Parts: sequence; C-alpha cells; structure tokens
Amino acid sequence: MTLPSLCRQSRTMWVMLVWLLHVTHGQHKQQPLLVPLPNGGHAVLSSRGPSALRLQLSISETLNSLMVDPTLEDADFEEVQRENGSEKGISVKGVGELLVTTQGKLRLRDSAGKLLTESEPLGSMLQQLTLSSQSKVLLGGGASYVHKPKLGMSSGHVQSIVGNTASYVPYYYSPEDRYGVLVATQSNISSSCAARYSREADGNVSWQFQATAWEMYFMPASNIRLGTAAYYALTGAPPVPPRYAFGFMASRWGWRNRAYIDDTINQFRTDKYPLDAIILDFDWFTNESDYAFQSDGKTWYDDFGFNPVTLPDPQRQLREYRQRYGVRVGGIRKPRLGSSNLLRELRSKGWLLAVGEPGGTYPPKPNESYAVGRNLNFALPSVREWYAAHMAPLLQSGMSFWWNDEGEPNYFTYHNWNLADQEALKIANMSTQRFFSLVRSFTPGMARLGTAAWTGDVTASWEFLYKTPGVMLNWILAGSPYVACDTGGFAPGTSPELLTRWMQVATFMPVMRVHSIIDAVPHWPWNFGVAASDAMRKALNLRYRLLPYHYSLAHAMHAQSSLWIRPMAVDFPEDARAADIATQWMDGSILVAPVLRKDSRFDAYLPAGSWYRLDAVLGLQTARAIQGPTWQFGHADFSEIPCFVKAGTILPMGPVVQSTEHLPGGPLEIFVFAGANGSFQLVEDDGETIGYTAGAKRITTLTWQDSSRQLSWHVSGNASAPGERGFLQISLSLVCLDGTVHKAGPVDIADGGSFQVRESLSHQLNSTII
Repeated sequence: MTLPSLCRQSRTMWVMLVWLLHVTHGQHKQQPLLVPLPNGGHAVLSSRGPSALRLQLSISETLNSLMVDPTLEDADFEEVQRENGSEKGISVKGVGELLVTTQGKLRLRDSAGKLLTESEPLGSMLQQLTLSSQSKVLLGGGASYVHKPKLGMSSGHVQSIVGNTASYVPYYYSPEDRYGVLVATQSNISSSCAARYSREADGNVSWQFQATAWEMYFMPASNIRLGTAAYYALTGAPPVPPRYAFGFMASRWGWRNRAYIDDTINQFRTDKYPLDAIILDFDWFTNESDYAFQSDGKTWYDDFGFNPVTLPDPQRQLREYRQRYGVRVGGIRKPRLGSSNLLRELRSKGWLLAVGEPGGTYPPKPNESYAVGRNLNFALPSVREWYAAHMAPLLQSGMSFWWNDEGEPNYFTYHNWNLADQEALKIANMSTQRFFSLVRSFTPGMARLGTAAWTGDVTASWEFLYKTPGVMLNWILAGSPYVACDTGGFAPGTSPELLTRWMQVATFMPVMRVHSIIDAVPHWPWNFGVAASDAMRKALNLRYRLLPYHYSLAHAMHAQSSLWIRPMAVDFPEDARAADIATQWMDGSILVAPVLRKDSRFDAYLPAGSWYRLDAVLGLQTARAIQGPTWQFGHADFSEIPCFVKAGTILPMGPVVQSTEHLPGGPLEIFVFAGANGSFQLVEDDGETIGYTAGAKRITTLTWQDSSRQLSWHVSGNASAPGERGFLQISLSLVCLDGTVHKAGPVDIADGGSFQVRESLSHQLNSTII
C-alpha cells in the first residue's frame, strides 16, 4: 500500500470513528457510506427516518438540529454503484438513491432509478450548492403578507427567517423534479437561519450556507402529497391538539378587569355564540406593557404572577369559567423579563441574549430592536428548567395554554421556548395532558411539539383578508399544519362586513381565533350590528357542527401525515388550473371558496367530477350536482360561505353546542353525497390526554356503497375512550344527484349497523344495528 493511499485510509478510519461517536445516542442502525471527493474530503451518505436520504460534508461537528425528529428510526440502506461504477452511493428500498459521481457531483434518483436532480461538483468546505431543476415553481418555503397570494415561489429567493407576519424555512418540494429537500443547521443568534435558496436565471436552484455545519435531507416523492408526508415524517408528526383548540377562541388586548371578563363570557353564552377559550394579553399578569422598559427592567414588575385587577382570585375564577361556562383561559407570554431582580439574577448567570426583538415587523429591522438584553436564551437547558419551574404554578392555578409572542430574537427561540413550556407541564404533574400553544411564527420541527402558528399582527383590510388563505396554505406546506390568524385584523379597527367575511374564512382554518389591538372595538359579534352578529353566529355554529369531522381529520394527520387543510394542488396535482390557486382550499373533502372581497363576489374552481354546493344543502336548499371541471362565479349573501363537496363524500356533523365541553349534545348526523363510493373514519377520544397515542380511541369506520345505496358503520378500538363526550346515536342525510335529500334515524351506534335506501327516489330507508 502506498503512503498516500495509507493516509487516505487513515483519514477515512478517523472520520468513521468520529461518526460512530456521534451516532451512539441516535437511532442509526448502519454506518454511513463515505464517498471520497476529488477535491478532498468526503460525501457522507446515510438514511434518516423512513423516507429521507441524508448528505453531510463534515461530521467533525455534532449536529442535532431541532428541525429533525430525534426519535426517528432510520430506514435500512445498501451501498450501490451505477453507470459502470461512475456513481457510488446508497439506496433505500421504496424511497430512492443518493449517489456521488467520480467528478464529485451529487445525484438523486427515485426508487425506479430515474434521475431527479444533480449538483455541481461538491467540495469539503462547501458554502454553495446548485441543484438542477425543471420545475416552474418550488412549494413549501413559507410565506408572508408582502407577496401576492399564490402557492410557492416561481422566482427570487427564500431567506429562512421568522418574523411578524412571516415564516420562511430552508425546505422546498419541486413538483416537476419530484423531490423535496430540507437543509438543517445549527442554531443562529439572529431571526434568520444560516441557509437560503434562490432560483437562478437558468431555472436551477442555488443553496447558500452561512454555517460550517449543515445537513441536507432529500425526499424523493412523485407528488406534493407524498412529498409533504415525507417532510412531516422527517420533522415529526403533529400530535392531536386538545379538543378545545378545535372550537372558537376570543382574544383581545384590553381586558379591563374581572367584571369585564365575566360579562364578556356571559354574553357569549346568553347570546348563544359558541366559545371554548378566551386569551388574555398583558392584562392577565400586569397592568403595564414592557415595551418602553430599559435593559434593567423595573423593580415592581412581576413576570410570573396574576394581575389582581383581572384575576384577583385566579384558581377560583379559572375553575368557574371552565366548569360553569366550558371556557378555558390562555395567556400571552413574552420570551423576556421585565423584573429588575430577575434580570439581575439571570444576567449574572449568562442566561440572557444580547439581542432584542428585531423591530416587531417584517422585514425585520434590527436597528429598531426593543427589549435588548432582556430576552432569555432558551437554547440553554438550564434556562428552560428555570423558566419551567416558574411557569408550573400558573398551570396548577388553572391556566390552560400559552400564547407565545415576539419570539424572533433567534431563529429557534420559539422551538426552545416551547420545550420549556412542555417541561412546565411535567413539573406541574400534568405530563399526561396534551400540550398546546400559539406562536407568531414557526420553524421546521415545531409541529411535533403541539404548537399552532398564527399569522401575526395583520392589518384590518380587505387586502390582508384576501392574502390570508395563501399565507395559511404556504405555511402548512412549510411544516405548520395548525395555522390561525387575528381574525378581523389586529389593527386598526375593523368593519362589520370585513369581520364577518374573515370569520367565515376562519371557520375553515385549523384554529379559529379573533384578536385586536387595545384601542380597537373588540371583535365580539354583538358589537357589529344585528346582520353581522347573526352571520357570525351562523359561522360559529357551523364550526361547532364540524367538530367531529375536523377532530377526526386531525387524528388522520397525526397517524398518516395526511394534511387536514391543504391547497388544491395536493388533491389535483395533474390539474394545471388548480396548481397555484391560493384563494380556495380543501378542508378534508370540503372545497372552501369563501368571499374575500368587499363586493361579496366569489369565484370557485371545481376540478373534474360531480360536486354539490354544501352551504346550500346545510341551508335546506336544493343542491343538484355540478359537473366539473368548471368555474362557479356569483354573489354570496352575507351569511353564506360558498363551499362544495365531491360525490362520495361522507361528512359527519354534530349538533350545535356552545362548547366542546358540551359534546355530544345529541345524535351524530352523517351527510352522504351520492354518486360515488366513499368512506370515512370517525375518531373519538377523551380530548384531553395523550392516551390516544397508546390506543385509547374509538374508531367508527363509515362506508357508503353507492350502487346498493347503503351506509354501514363498524366500531373498533377502545369503545369507552371518549367517555361521556362520545356520540351514542347516528342519523343519515343522503343527498342525491338531483338534489333530493333522504333522511333516516337516529339509531344507536352500538358496535355497528347500516342504513339501506330501499327506493332511491323515496324517503323510505331501513336501518339495521349490529
């Protein structure tokens, strides 16, 4: 053996030793494949999780990125050579291949061997990587309100960043190239991530890195549905939020005192506007915001107490709100301190960041940062432990969840902050309770924690309403499946028409919440006149009727990484007209096309198939099937939310209840839309704990056979899991192609049963219970 070859072998052995030390604490089954590069160094190839192929160029630094689920078990791979030995790499069965050529080019192939993309030659200290591309658009990079409502990016660049009204991530799915890719990096002491990508003039994709340690994860996938599923599998499956999170949340800045809180909750109940939670701003723990505080804070400020004006008797108040009204209370949190004593203590320990919140705007303005020197460094485990210990008593007093705001000093502040919040549940002996929080922006991997992202301090305008669906859809593709917004606009004041139409949009968002600035009229329905309040009550009633449907879709998303709310492009990838629509979306099987304009006009694109106007059916109007592909244009009445369902849809709907605490409230009504076979899995559990992850859930499988006109159901799983919140009876509403509706039931759900339509044009149905 020659001296040079011996040296190369020794270097390879050393790199392998470093790797083995690195993976001791992970889920790796195999040693990686090290492929020498012609310019020195190695391409380190391995699998990550069930469906990702990983590239590293340096493993001398341990990189445990928060973006990737640390509990993943990696798929087996085998070493392969292609093109007469000119390509060497790894292959994962059913996923694809990641190879390096003798010239040092990276090549990605699908499981059939088809080339998806290739790079320019790799180097050992790479700061830029260019990948070939045939795609006209890249999906999943995130969005802000700065741009027009569209899916993905057709030009320009994506700088991964968190900001007020913006979240961008180092990920994309390329539809024509048929793969997704995520770049994971270490933490950054800024609101930006150390990775960005851009579309070059020739259509190729150029990645730039501002970090010495990074990893690239490739996910071959033939369509956006599979690509997003692989991405969510890599970053971590989203847990099912607590049941109250599927209801309505009323938030504002300016809860004056206890009497105001009591009166507001009581009016929601008296006027029959369903409600599951109120969210308090600064008002719950202090009577003064800290925006004008200097770096040393103020001596009287209490960061972890209750405001005696709004919550003078917190334990009794919070218990009464939940037991009497079925209403939870969440409170705002900031990632910083205002107390002089606490600031002095933590500064002496080196637990504070030197930076502040970068201006509270997007694009960020670091030169206008506030709260400089007062933000906690949540990246430190000791800081998370300290914070959790201070938060636990607030949970024990009855606070249900947190609204984490202004966490943009660092790209990963929100992630680490929520880890601290989770730790607080354990300290409070509430570790079996589901975790839920609201955050103003997100990073890849936060979905697995149980967070929901709201779209920031949006302007109360028709322009911002029009852009909201597009921001929501792009955020979902970017890794945040639960999205909310300041319904009605944060500032300035809103109008009855704008608030009503925004409420109708929010009815079909993952999380439904209103919010407003301190000097605006709060977005309570009764403040905006009879016509608007009636229309908003109708929207809220629909939201609550959809609870069993939405809750089941959330379970499917947890178990199968199948998106609940998603763009049209996911369901209709071959339909070019649906490809970039960002003003309508799919809510399960419901195509939502709400009014987004002041003139009450709507337009809806219906792809191929038979469609029914759902809002007409629910409004007891005749709704004959519409044949697609076609556009539907028109004027929607003030209380109408144009939405459609395809033939074969099974839609379970509950009765109107005033809180999820009041479920079931009556029989479950199953709407079936004739014209095709269909199926749906209704999932029920206790709505509170993580027991469902261990199988504590009841599954009712509903099946419609169109040719025999039969709806059957079968119950499996843990029959007692939902407890007193579970549905006991079931009824059928069959909608036929000619618009006629046949009804039957209710009957007991029992262990199973069926409804049989004996005559397709009559109202005579027979039922059988197992």
